[in-house]
Amino acid sequence: MDLLQYIDMQIVRIACGLVLLMIGNILLGSIDAWLNQQFDRKKFLQGIIKAVVVAISLCLVYIAGLLNMEIITVDINGETVNLITGINLVLTLSAGWYAKEFFGKLGKFVISKINTGEGM
Repeated sequence: MDLLQYIDMQIVRIACGLVLLMIGNILLGSIDAWLNQQFDRKKFLQGIIKAVVVAISLCLVYIAGLLNMEIITVDINGETVNLITGINLVLTLSAGWYAKEFFGKLGKFVISKINTGEGM
């Protein structure tokens, strides 16, 4: 059977949403730092690398789960969680955490003043 037939579109949407939230966080933080003359290229690149590594890692674990659906990752009070269910949980929690971070940064960004570097 074709591997693509098993891809759960909900997980794909959550994963894409997570990547977009990560990009939004990086952009918002970077633009805020740049406007306040505190942009750090090294920190920016580390954020990009982190986002790419997280996205690739999640994809690899998801594919491993598709290939090995019988692997039980966790057994909690008789409730078994395989790799696919586990990655779905991790993606959902990660997206929620990044959304919280994004909205926090967005709120600060909207109400903050821009440091022009000029004295009063």
